[in-house]
Amino acid sequence: MNEEVVKKISEETETQEQVSEKKLLTTWLIFSIAKKKYAVKSGDVLEIIRDASVYKLPFMPPYIEGVMNRRGDPFTVINPRQLIGDEDTTPPQEPLFLILKRDDDQLSIHISDILFFAEMAESDLNLIPGNNDEGFFIGTLGYGGEEIPAINTNAFELLIRKDLGSA
Repeated sequence: MNEEVVKKISEETETQEQVSEKKLLTTWLIFSIAKKKYAVKSGDVLEIIRDASVYKLPFMPPYIEGVMNRRGDPFTVINPRQLIGDEDTTPPQEPLFLILKRDDDQLSIHISDILFFAEMAESDLNLIPGNNDEGFFIGTLGYGGEEIPAINTNAFELLIRKDLGSA
């Protein structure tokens, strides 16, 4: 009888260990915009482009820098500093862009630098309570003693559609 109980306890312990090892991990791209760190899910990024020219468009909202040509396709370039509450809204000087993975739009975010990729458990993301799809941040990531804001890439598309009247 005691051997059966001990065996059952050890089997349950092994099962719990296997479940805890199977935590869902998400890979995040940590980057900077004017020396401030931000994160985006790496699955939301199609490509990182350096040294692309941005062509200004007239009569656009101030957060739209213009468009860039990526293999013959135009991509809207967003200056996130205009949207995320930076005091200085000047676009980054570095010609570095995150091409976002979108089904129906072609968007890019103008950033300053790529810092690193990090695999983190879902529990490392502190969600903003009551946040909706239009919020530019989904929460913060606890990494290395820092809280890094995690950007909601869908919010950029929603804002453009609303501002340009195609929502």
